[in-house]
Amino acid sequence: MSRLQKKKPVSEKAKKRIETENGTDFSDSNSRIANTKSATVANPLKSKAEKNLVDTKTGAPNFFQKAMEFLREVKVELKKVTWPTRKQTTGTTIVVIIFVFVLATFLGLFDFGLSKLVQVVLT
Repeated sequence: MSRLQKKKPVSEKAKKRIETENGTDFSDSNSRIANTKSATVANPLKSKAEKNLVDTKTGAPNFFQKAMEFLREVKVELKKVTWPTRKQTTGTTIVVIIFVFVLATFLGLFDFGLSKLVQVVLT
């Protein structure tokens, strides 16, 4: 329990990185928390038009840029895939075809038996 309550000390590198990213002074953590809270509270109050203006001003990626980024990521992920060999693909295909025939035969016989049972009961 005490392990959860302890705060980890922040290194000097992390302090400098946070200062450069946020533009705030790390020495006053209360002001930093207040700044982030006010920013999150102010965002929902913006209208759609204001948000769109902000997106265009900051150079937010448009549809085509997002699509190109997505396709690049797909290409990278597909390079990580371990593709089966031709022999493995042929073997698993044969197993699937045999299984389908066995299951079709079983269901056909079961259906034939039930239909004969219904005929006997109804006649």
